[in-house]
Amino acid sequence: MPFFSIIVPTYNCANTLQKTLDSIASQKFNEYELIFMDGASTDKTLSIIDDFKSANILINSTLISAPDSGIYDAMNKGIAIANGEWLYFMGGDDKFYNPSVLNAVYLEISKSNVDLIYGKVTGLNSQINYIDDTLSKVLSRGIHHQSVFYNKRIFDKIGNYDLKFKIAADYHLTLKVFLNDLFIKRFINIDITYFGESGLSSFMFDYSFFSYHYKLLATNNGINKIENPDECLQKSIYCCLYLARTKKNVAFGWRNLWYYLRHINTLRLSFRIKTFFRMCFWSLKFPT
Repeated sequence: MPFFSIIVPTYNCANTLQKTLDSIASQKFNEYELIFMDGASTDKTLSIIDDFKSANILINSTLISAPDSGIYDAMNKGIAIANGEWLYFMGGDDKFYNPSVLNAVYLEISKSNVDLIYGKVTGLNSQINYIDDTLSKVLSRGIHHQSVFYNKRIFDKIGNYDLKFKIAADYHLTLKVFLNDLFIKRFINIDITYFGESGLSSFMFDYSFFSYHYKLLATNNGINKIENPDECLQKSIYCCLYLARTKKNVAFGWRNLWYYLRHINTLRLSFRIKTFFRMCFWSLKFPT
């Protein structure tokens, strides 16, 4: 059984994929399998993967190409066939920071009993280095999935990525792990990946997830573990209103807003009434 399963969801990423593959093949630690979950690419992505497999016959590689319902659907399908003890998800525009990453992570995992281990990532274009080394940072803004290695038992216990969150399902799943005291989490001061900044999360916002963000924290004893709960609450309420105004996932927005209006005692009565009627207005207003 391989120690790592590296799951790479791909779709029309021929322009960037080769650098991703080169960074994987250069790893000094080789006890891993490589799973490509392709969404029926129409560019040269598949031929690049085929060429890579032919040139690296010692790497245990699997390619499945079929239409999917987005990146998280592809990742879920990869989880289902993964044989590794530890899972890592890598986009077709990401690359490992250096050839020693997998070996360094393996050594850190070997030191202690842990369910999730994560390090630092850097934006490929911006060169911004993200160091989410405190619980408050993780719960407030999340961590890039490219920084995280998951023991497969996590998915056995809490399930896979929730497909109703189109952009932030990885953050949702990671939050569930960090909010569950049954799982042992550890930050390591190691640079893991240069992550591509052309994906959906770089220029789109998951209003559905963030309408639920405060509620998820509050119902799992996490709200007092972040630095600015009020800012988080206002952001979630705004997202509920946005869902109603844009007629996207309105029922989900209502369930979350109703929780805030009923259970958050710090909200003034006048604000609750005003927000309730604003939500009604946007829910009933026909889109222009």
